[in-house]
Order: sequence, then structure tokens, then C-alpha cells
Amino acid sequence: MARVWLKILNVLAYFLFTGVNLYSFLFDEDTKKFPGFKIIHQTYISPAPYVYGIWGLIHLLLLGFVIYQFFAKNEEIITEAIGWRFIIITIVNATGNKLYVTILITSALVSTVYYRLRTHAHYLTRTCTWSETLFIHAPFSIYHGWVFVLVVIGGFAAFSEKEQGESPSILMKILVVLALLILETTAVGYIEKFKGDIAGAIVIVWALSGIAVEQDDSVIRWVAVFFAVFTTFHILKAIYQRYISKSETKGAPLLG
Repeated sequence: MARVWLKILNVLAYFLFTGVNLYSFLFDEDTKKFPGFKIIHQTYISPAPYVYGIWGLIHLLLLGFVIYQFFAKNEEIITEAIGWRFIIITIVNATGNKLYVTILITSALVSTVYYRLRTHAHYLTRTCTWSETLFIHAPFSIYHGWVFVLVVIGGFAAFSEKEQGESPSILMKILVVLALLILETTAVGYIEKFKGDIAGAIVIVWALSGIAVEQDDSVIRWVAVFFAVFTTFHILKAIYQRYISKSETKGAPLLG
């Protein structure tokens, strides 16, 4: 009975999550159509507006999650790895979605779900079906990558502001380059450490490309371009290695 209530509350939590973000996007002037936390000005690491379209994909995949949970054959991965955490995430998001501290708390909660999913026995034994990958792992991998991006760019929004018509100081350039490096190494970490988590890495490449498009400073722009290309190479390498691995498995002799 507890599992049934968990699934029902997950559905209600999803509509709360979507409703709050949709309201911020459509009606809240302070957020300037950047739902998730309050951005009232641009910074030297702000991405192009189209980057925030990733919210649409996150909401779509989470909708798939709350529907799929009623038909999942392996309920343990939902009740044990995710449990009540998705509900808590949506409540935190709703109670303070304009505050930077909310993103920090949300990041910690989403990270907990992400690591529990990646270390769950069902995943480690590689018995996940395509539907589990699409509707359980993918939503939280993408959300985890995106919320990490928000932590980085939100930190600059909370403590700095881009002066129109002025170039960033040397110190600001150094800080932005370090932030871009953190994003890039995190993306590579998704691939190298978490057994080829391509989804999270793609989110960060998406953000890096948006930063390169939005920023006028040549140093910031070309560093963002370089890191985006470098990370894309790692993604393509992981896809190729996965393809080769599957080909060798299919072609291996039964007794050898």
C-alpha cells in the first residue's frame, strides 16, 4: 500500500514541480524566463536563452517517469533508489524557486538520487531495460547535469553582474575560465567515472555551447568553444566504445 501512495504522490509532485516552473516562466517578471532560481541580471558566464529550453526535456522525461512507475516490472529501483526524494525535491523547488540556496539544496537532493540510481544493484548488474534507462535513469541524469550547471552560473548571478559595454576584468576572466573548466571536467567525469553517462555530459556541452554563443569576450567565448568540442570528443568516443563492445559481445564464440 505504501508503494501505491508513493506513486500517487510522485504524480502530484510532478504537477507541483511543473506548475511552479511554468508560472515562473510565464508570469514572474523577476525570473526573466529563467525558472529554477532568481536571475535578475546577466553575468559573464550566462548562456544564451535557448539553453534553458532543457527544462522542457526534463519535464517531458519526468512525466514519462511518473507514468512508467505504474508499469515498471522492477519496482525496487523506484522505491529504493528514488523513494520519497523526488517529492522532497519538488517541495523544495516550490517553496523557494527564486533563491540560489534552493538550487544548492536541490543539487544535493538530485545528486543523492543520481548516485543511488547509478550504484543500485539492478544497474550495476546491467539488467536495465531500455524503458528503465529512458524513463528512470535519463530524467535524473539530465536533471543532475542541468542542476550542476545552474549551481555554477547561479553563483556568478548571485555575486557578480555583467556591466553593459564593459569588458570583464582579468580576475573575472580567470574565475569564469575556472568555472568552465569545472563544467568540462564534470562532463568528462560523467563519461569516465559513471560508465559512460552520456546524457549528463551532453547537458553540459549544451550549456558550454550556449555560453560561447552568448558571451562577447574572446577569451571566455573561445575557452567555452574549446571545452565544448573537447567534451563532445569524449562523448563520441564513449558512443563508439559502447558500439564496439556490443559488436564484440554479439560476435564472441559461445564457448570462448
